[in-house]
Amino acid sequence: MANENHGSPAEEASLMSHSPGTSNQNQPSSPKPMRLVQDLPDELVQAGWEKCWSKRENRPYYFNRFTNQSLWEMPVLGQHDVIVNPLGLNAAPMPLEGGMIDTSVESKQRKRRFSEEVPPSGNSVKKPKADVPGNPAAQPVPSSPSIPGTSVLKAWCVSPEDKQQAALLRPTEVYWDLDIQTNAVIKQRAPSEVLSPHPEVELLRSQLILKLRQHYRELCQQREGIDPPRESFNRWMLERKVVDKGTDPLLPSDCEPVVSPSMFREIMNDIPIRLSRIKFREEAKRLLFKYAEAAKRLIESRSASPDSRKVVKWNVEDTFSWLRRDHSASKEDYMDRLEHLRKQCGPHVSAAAKDSVEGICSKIYYISLEYVKRIREKHLAILKENNISAEIEAPEVQDRLVYCYPVRLAIPSPPLPSVEMHMENNVACVRYKGEMVKVSRNYFSKL
Repeated sequence: MANENHGSPAEEASLMSHSPGTSNQNQPSSPKPMRLVQDLPDELVQAGWEKCWSKRENRPYYFNRFTNQSLWEMPVLGQHDVIVNPLGLNAAPMPLEGGMIDTSVESKQRKRRFSEEVPPSGNSVKKPKADVPGNPAAQPVPSSPSIPGTSVLKAWCVSPEDKQQAALLRPTEVYWDLDIQTNAVIKQRAPSEVLSPHPEVELLRSQLILKLRQHYRELCQQREGIDPPRESFNRWMLERKVVDKGTDPLLPSDCEPVVSPSMFREIMNDIPIRLSRIKFREEAKRLLFKYAEAAKRLIESRSASPDSRKVVKWNVEDTFSWLRRDHSASKEDYMDRLEHLRKQCGPHVSAAAKDSVEGICSKIYYISLEYVKRIREKHLAILKENNISAEIEAPEVQDRLVYCYPVRLAIPSPPLPSVEMHMENNVACVRYKGEMVKVSRNYFSKL
């Protein structure tokens, strides 16, 4: 409709001069002559709306000369949001005066037929939606694919009031489609024995993870005199969960080996000091001096072999004498000297700090193991308060193929308390017992 001609006087006069009795047989009859403008309420006319005739669709539509908006149905003041609903498809039509018939149903059918006739593009192909089976795991592989589970937000299956509320929760830009049917075939699985989520347990888990991060920082500062490597704690959790066989979905509790290779390697890279990118000559000189001083201090405070102590001290003293002697060195000279010092002293410094770094990694793991026990005890106490038994019999699982379906929990969920939620621009704020978490609206809608 963006290519239609709006409002030339000659066309309006020609449209008004036609009557239903004299119209062409191949062209649907146009509305009565004076109804194109006069059947609109005064409020809509003052807001810039006018009724026009679509040559392409052979039916009337509504055009706003102020905003250049085009709608098939009569606009409703105060209910049309240009951002959320640019075409006004959810706007409820107002009752027409003079006994005119509401053509909203007919226009929707025409729009649906028109969209079905247009061949879909490669990026917009969607499979037809299938009914949800009652028992997803017991449903064998059918001839036509079907997926168990339904989407949380389906604004096209609810009332107009629910559509407006769902429009606030749905993001304006969607990069995923949770309604696409699966074509993955898996073997039927038994229900998972993982305990169902609960706000009390999640709040406790969040607090314990923050404490574990603080323990990690304190251990690095007290034992090695360095700050923890950036994002190393997050990488430790991801690396541990790959091999973890514990019951907690986030914290590791059953891993082999106990010492994480990822955490050990990142801490060792920052010993004796963390190296950074250098831009100026003075920074390179200062970094070389700090590295030599830290290497000497570490080798003297740790248990090391006499040969290691001798090599490190000799190279450090040689570096100090070079710094005092050569005042015309460039930035590249300082960086070359630092690289030479790292090659000479690095293996001996790492051997001296190995036991201490392994102690940091193992202590973080054992603290995590203790926190997992506390979280599970809290969860079992909640189940006991609601008379829910955590001991269940494993059901029999048939050896057959089914379409991939969401995970089912074997233990029922206790009653969940209410959680406050409100929107602030593009951020969803979730509050529970004074603790608030802010999540982007797009990510909240995906959750």
